[in-house]
Amino acid sequence: MGKLNEAPTITLYMELNADSANNQVVQQALKKNAHIAQVDFVDKQQGLAQLQHSMGEQDLVSMLDSNPLPDVFVVTPKNDTPDALKALAAELGRLPMVESVKMDAEWMQTLYQIDQFVHQILWFLAITLGVAFVLVAHNTIRLQILSHREEIEITKLLGAPASFIRRPFLYLAAWQSLLSAVISLGLCWWLVRSTQPLVTAIFKPYGIDLAWRYFTGTEMAAVLVLVCGLGVAGAWLATQQHLLSFRAKR
Repeated sequence: MGKLNEAPTITLYMELNADSANNQVVQQALKKNAHIAQVDFVDKQQGLAQLQHSMGEQDLVSMLDSNPLPDVFVVTPKNDTPDALKALAAELGRLPMVESVKMDAEWMQTLYQIDQFVHQILWFLAITLGVAFVLVAHNTIRLQILSHREEIEITKLLGAPASFIRRPFLYLAAWQSLLSAVISLGLCWWLVRSTQPLVTAIFKPYGIDLAWRYFTGTEMAAVLVLVCGLGVAGAWLATQQHLLSFRAKR
C-alpha cells in the first residue's frame, strides 16, 4: 500500500500592498474554514530569501530596488478531489487582498485518477483473492473430511450432533487461515522495506516523495479477522456439504 506524502496544495498570493493586518484577517478566515487541513504562511522576506538561496552565489538582493514578492499562504485542503479543490480555490480567491490563487489542476487531476485506478485494482484483487481463499479452504477441509470419512460416519451413527463433528474442522481452518495471514503480512512488510529505496531513487529526482505505507495495528487485526472468517466459511461449507450427503444416504 502506498501514498504520496505531498498532499495537493493551493497557493494564495496576497497583493503587494497588503499589510500585516490584512494577512491576519486572511489567516483567521483560512483557519476557520472547515475544508482546510493546514495553513502555512510565507512572508515576502522569507520568499526572497528562498529565491536567493535557490540562485546560489548570484547576489539577487543587490540587483533589486525593493522586494517584488508578495506574502503567500500555502493551503492544504482536507478533500483532494478535483471538484472540491476547484470549489475551494474559487472560494479562497474571494478573500480580501488576495490577488491570485494558483494550483496545479492538471497534476492534481492526474494524481487523483491514479489513486482511483489503484484503489479499483486493489478492491478487485481483494475480492478475487477472497473468493479464491474460500474455495481453497473448502477443498482443503473437504480432503480432511474424506480422509476421516469412516470416523465421522461412526460418530454420526452414535448420535453426535452436527456441531460436534463440524467443530474440529472449523478450528483447523481458523488456524490455517491465521498462519496464512501472518505469513502474508510478513511478506508485505519485507516487500515494503526492500522496495522503498528503489521507489525513492526513481521519484526523488522529479520532486515526488513517494513512500509505501504499511498496515496499522487496526488494519492488521482486521486482515487477520477477515482471513480467518473466510477460512472458517469455506470449512463450514465443506462440512455442511458432507453432512447433507450423509443424511441423504441414510
